[in-house]
Amino acid sequence: MSSPSNQNTSTQKQTTSCLVKNTQAFKSSMDDTEGTKNKVRCIYKKKVTLPAAAGQLGSVFNLSKDPLIAQQRVQGLLAHSVFIDAMDDFSESYLKGRWDLPVGEWGEIRKLVEAHIDDVEWTQGAGPDTEGMDVNYFYARFVIRTLHGIKQSTSGLAYWLQVLQLDEAAWVLTHTLMYLQLDCMRAYKKYAPLKDRIGHFIDTWRAGNAGLSK
Repeated sequence: MSSPSNQNTSTQKQTTSCLVKNTQAFKSSMDDTEGTKNKVRCIYKKKVTLPAAAGQLGSVFNLSKDPLIAQQRVQGLLAHSVFIDAMDDFSESYLKGRWDLPVGEWGEIRKLVEAHIDDVEWTQGAGPDTEGMDVNYFYARFVIRTLHGIKQSTSGLAYWLQVLQLDEAAWVLTHTLMYLQLDCMRAYKKYAPLKDRIGHFIDTWRAGNAGLSK
């Protein structure tokens, strides 16, 4: 049986959590996995500025009934040093300057986060020994490292993330990272040498024809 203090803490967290998200709409968005992914891709395709993207992501996540507050919450997250460090690690360990990589799958990421949220090793950088790991592994490490770092931080930039439930916070971080991955890969492709871009086109064309010939 839970003690009164534990019950009070739980009630307080639930009450505070309601203040940092449009609760019913938030749950609806979480239940629509493909819909959320498609909305993130639509924002990416618009090629908007980062502040504008933050506003649109905040609306997708339903972080507030007030669009300006929702935007400010995403902007605070993007500006947090812990988030930036985790993004740098993701870029160096997974992206590595490549621009044709898959994005993560929320269902698999969620399982990994729940399984490893208390593993100290996962709160640190991915490190060099990641051969054979898939995209969901890197996403989950990003989520866990960010959540752990923000919890330890004295900065109030992303205070709201701490009062969400684990799956809610992981969902927001997963889809924020998804947008940033797509945006980074577009930049990588734009500045890639012409030879690399042509080679990628030829490889894609060959793969498509190989499928048709079977």
